[in-house]
Amino acid sequence: MSSPVSDPTTGPVAGPATSPIRVAHLLEQCWHRVPGGTAVAAVGLARALHARSDVEVTGFRAHHRAGPPDHLDAGVPTVASRLPRSVLYESWHRLRRPVVDRLVGHPDLVHATGGAVPATGLPLVATIHDLAWRYHPQAATQRGRRMFEAWLSDARRADRVVCPSEATRLDLLRAGFADNQVVVVPLGADPVAAAPDRAAELRARHGLDGPVVLWVGTVEPRKNLPVLASALASLDLDGLTLVVVGPTGWREDLAAAIAPLGDRVVVTGPVDEATKHAWFDAADMFCFPSLLEGFGLPVLEAMGHGTPVVTSAGTATEGVVGDAGLTVDPTDVDGLADAVRRVLGDSDLAARLGAAGRFRAATMTWAATAETTVGVYREVLGR
Repeated sequence: MSSPVSDPTTGPVAGPATSPIRVAHLLEQCWHRVPGGTAVAAVGLARALHARSDVEVTGFRAHHRAGPPDHLDAGVPTVASRLPRSVLYESWHRLRRPVVDRLVGHPDLVHATGGAVPATGLPLVATIHDLAWRYHPQAATQRGRRMFEAWLSDARRADRVVCPSEATRLDLLRAGFADNQVVVVPLGADPVAAAPDRAAELRARHGLDGPVVLWVGTVEPRKNLPVLASALASLDLDGLTLVVVGPTGWREDLAAAIAPLGDRVVVTGPVDEATKHAWFDAADMFCFPSLLEGFGLPVLEAMGHGTPVVTSAGTATEGVVGDAGLTVDPTDVDGLADAVRRVLGDSDLAARLGAAGRFRAATMTWAATAETTVGVYREVLGR
């Protein structure tokens, strides 16, 4: 609501209400073969924005015959182009058409939340999560790298470029973006109630009666699973098991990556959200030694469950965990093994890290992400 205005005879009276910001929100990531964290981020933000009274969100996407996976249904009105994704992305990049303004009903602002930058004549905010393909080119196909470079090039015309971490901000500055164009907006993860019975059932089903180290994500080379497996294999701990949860991405031989552990590993593949969160409750610790992340949502999710975290120093996940976890050089097998040994061997340390992680995660919600994002929208629109 705007500030009251003064009437000399009657005193202050209410000024006109400020209309909600109408945002066109790209949701096409939800239809990718392996949606990953970028889709989770787009949906989490869309839901949190939709819950506010000062924003009206309309999603937009390419043509698809079916809806997204249930857990990636943003719950907002969504419109579709008549073009399939590959044609739409290429047309946006090369021809700057079709313009999305009319498709979405002429909103105030377009938010390209990841994967591509739509053609528009409206104020534009673009999200870039990371530049992983530049630092680990082997982790993407040649076609994928071309697509990512086109996305990065098109993002240069955005009024503001949003990224989820200081690590990505620095990478964007090195890529030539202006300092005043790039804004850090951390991602969020909403609290999920503990499910101890479900966690106990998972451990019993898989015969896990010793320490459980959990890893969650999309299996691909930069996630660094071979180093994690080698580190755990070097530990002489009875019953120690690594649980790997998540889909296979590309160019990672999972069987070879986890071979050092022999039969001391459980690979679940993709699971539903309830099962994923039950695994956080079932684990004794969460270990995520990724070489590069834009943010690292699984780290924040683990913290929300009070699961002690070990993750990578010098990366975005170090910023996520802060002082609520242990960080280590992700290429150092011995250092990683020592950090795992410390957490599993010291119940007081594990409890302190778990409590600190839960406390920190409580401040990093999707509502907080939406609040900061709306501030970016207002700055771009001059409101």
